[in-house]
Amino acid sequence: MTTVPKRLGVKFSLKQQPTLQPEDILPIFQRWIQEHAIEGMLIDVIDYKHMPDGPGIVLIADEFDLAYDLADGEIGLYYIRKRNLPESLDDSLRLVISRTLAAARALEAEAPSDIVFDYRSVKISFLDRIHYRNEPEIFEAVRRTLSETLSEVFGADIVITRMYDDPRAIFALRCISDCANVDADALLARLDASRQSV
Repeated sequence: MTTVPKRLGVKFSLKQQPTLQPEDILPIFQRWIQEHAIEGMLIDVIDYKHMPDGPGIVLIADEFDLAYDLADGEIGLYYIRKRNLPESLDDSLRLVISRTLAAARALEAEAPSDIVFDYRSVKISFLDRIHYRNEPEIFEAVRRTLSETLSEVFGADIVITRMYDDPRAIFALRCISDCANVDADALLARLDASRQSV
């Protein structure tokens, strides 16, 4: 399956429990709006931290939402591209991973000893229930595309599993690199190189 989903999400989780609390992220995101700290038209910040296992603190932008996400018992940065995705699934994955990495590095710079992301593992969410139902057949259909793309991006073999068995849940995948140490700069460099070679 190569259909581009209506919305595509990528989440990198933190390596450890941070001392920073979700409410500490809110002023950081607000300052990012003022300083245009990351690419895109940044609009507003919404506080959802009262919701258990929810999106936490969300930075709303024109083309995407960026959440300091608390779902699945894993604190992390969750980038959801809402529109203007490229026409192929491969290119869409590369774009969303690239934008998530850039935002994650920016957040690490705010608290370098506390906010440290695990770039070896990534959650990819296909937020399009019409084309991407959470079913084994859909998983098998997309696994080859994801495996080829992510192996190239991560420079190593990738293990891909479904995150949720319940067919009512969103279609989301856990993708883990065989490489023990994955560096955000190296990932971005490979993404840039792949775009330039097209």
